Amino acid sequence: MLRLGWMIPVLALSAWSSPKLQPTFASEVNAPEESLILPLLKAPCGDGVRTVTAKGDRALGCGDGSMDEILASRKRPRRYPWMPYVLWKADGVIFGHFLSATSEDAAVNCLACDGHAELYGGTLLLTRRSGEWEPVWYKAGVITRHCRRVALNDGRQILFCEETDGGMGHSIHGLYTVDFANPKFAWDSVVLMADSYSEAMLGGVQKQSIERVAFEDSGGGRILVRVWARHGRIKLRPDYEGARLPTPKVSSYEIDFQLDGATFQSTPETATAARLFGLR
Repeated sequence: MLRLGWMIPVLALSAWSSPKLQPTFASEVNAPEESLILPLLKAPCGDGVRTVTAKGDRALGCGDGSMDEILASRKRPRRYPWMPYVLWKADGVIFGHFLSATSEDAAVNCLACDGHAELYGGTLLLTRRSGEWEPVWYKAGVITRHCRRVALNDGRQILFCEETDGGMGHSIHGLYTVDFANPKFAWDSVVLMADSYSEAMLGGVQKQSIERVAFEDSGGGRILVRVWARHGRIKLRPDYEGARLPTPKVSSYEIDFQLDGATFQSTPETATAARLFGLR
């Protein structure tokens, strides 16, 4: 298990400097097309669905920036009127069997709808009942921007996703899962995280990257996730006084993960490499 407790509060309070995501696997998340998104948004937003931003640009979303308030107001009068333009903006959708092996569900991710502490996003989960879409919940920090589906033994599906983050000298690229039966903040369900920094006060110089991810059938219906990653680190004392920080030697590693229930665990053969990236 990656230990992130010391890092999350620091990143949450820092100014955002997240690097642009360079995808390492093909995403199954659909772009926000009207035919896909509008029927879903009608369920929580009703006549609050909007298709243009305040600047007049085309967008798909709702005229309220708080999905929590949108869902709460379905059971009571709204506290304020809808705005005439998009505030909560849909950024993509993925369909699957997320609540059970037979359920028809949809996860709509939003764009810039929450703060840095929530990785600037969240997910609205809907399910189809009697032919109609119904919202189940909205969770900030459950990020489903770049993901693919993975089937569990019981036929229910989870997502395998990736995202970037940064702040206070750290540049992060993380692989993680989203289990809709137990939704968590992205970095609380990490499979593997690359964390790069260059500062004596942070412990030295570390360069890590995730280069590629492949999904393979390991037999018996079991999926194996193979990650090609790079790592190099030089530890330095906080009082290091060199005029220039040293550059670590960076080596390549292959790390394999297999499903254990609804989580991915590194294989015994690659556990030593996994520990270089903080896994225990």
